[in-house]
This record gives sequence, C-alpha cells and structure tokens, in this order.
Amino acid sequence: MRRLSLALARLYSAPLLWILLLGIVGFSWVFNYSSLPFSNPELLKLSGGEGLLDLLPFYTAEKAFTALGHYGKAGRELYSRYLVADFIFIPFYSLGLALLTTRTVQAVWGESTSRLWLNLLPFGIACFDVVENFCILAMLNLYPTTNVALGTLSGAATLCKTLLTAATFLCLGYGGVILLLRRARSAARSARSP
Repeated sequence: MRRLSLALARLYSAPLLWILLLGIVGFSWVFNYSSLPFSNPELLKLSGGEGLLDLLPFYTAEKAFTALGHYGKAGRELYSRYLVADFIFIPFYSLGLALLTTRTVQAVWGESTSRLWLNLLPFGIACFDVVENFCILAMLNLYPTTNVALGTLSGAATLCKTLLTAATFLCLGYGGVILLLRRARSAARSARSP
C-alpha cells in the first residue's frame, strides 16, 4: 500500500490534476444536469421522480427493487447506459481525487509524511463504486426477478462508497482550512513587519 501511495505522489503534476478535475466536473455535469440519454434528469422524467440508486447514501434491497419497478423498461435501459458511462468516469475521479489528496496532505504535513496513505481513500471509493455498478447492472438484467443478496450487497457497497467519499472530503476540507489559516497568519505577520 505504501508503494502505491508513493507512486501516486511521484505521479502528481499540476497539469494532470487540472485535466482530471476538469474531467470530473464535465462528467458530473453530464450525469446530473444534462438531458443526455443516460443522465439522472432523464431517468427522473421516465420514472416519475425515482433517481439513480448511485446518488443515494444507502438503500435496502427492497428500496432498490421498488426503484427498478418505477424506472420502467426505458428507465432500466437508460440506467444501463449510465452505468457504462460511470465505469468510464471511475478512473477520472479516483485518480483526480487521489492526486488532489496527495497534494493537500503533502502541503499540510510535508513531503515525507506518514499520512500520505490518505491518498488511497479515493481508490477505496472506486472499488466500492465498481461493486455497486456490477450489482445494479445484474439487478437491471435480472428484472423482474429479484435477488436479495445482490440488492443488499449493492446497498452496502453504496454505503461504503458514501463513507469513504465523506472521509476523503473531510481530509481535503481539513487540509484546506489548515492551509488557509497558515496563509492568514503569514499575511498577518507580514503586515506587522516593518
């Protein structure tokens, strides 16, 4: 794990980070705000307000099966297309967040910090996202047959993804606050100096 963490630190570059962050913003806009035929707004229209399971923090197998029924045939086909796009999105956001976390951790605690392992959190998010996607894809393909094990595993993967996402953003937020406070203190010292 330490090797992977250090490899990410060596991979970091500002241009690569910006490209990935722009990709994340672009994908997020397409998924959540566009009218493309695999977006959440289109699924909401088709299903009478039932959105993507991926966007919930957690759900039970029963909730998943209820949502699948509300989607209808067209909504289930749309969701399958969404999952294909989501599989493409996963490497963008996991690497982008990993590099952003690398930069933040090193800026706050130094280049050789023992906290560098925090840059692996986004890959945990990605792993659970992949499990969630495969479970949802299987449920979509099996419908109207239901499989409680798949629904439960999908909901658990979503919960783990949510918790790791919260941990990642908590780390980034904490680092951001520390860096802002350092900058404010430095500016205050500079203002007091003759």
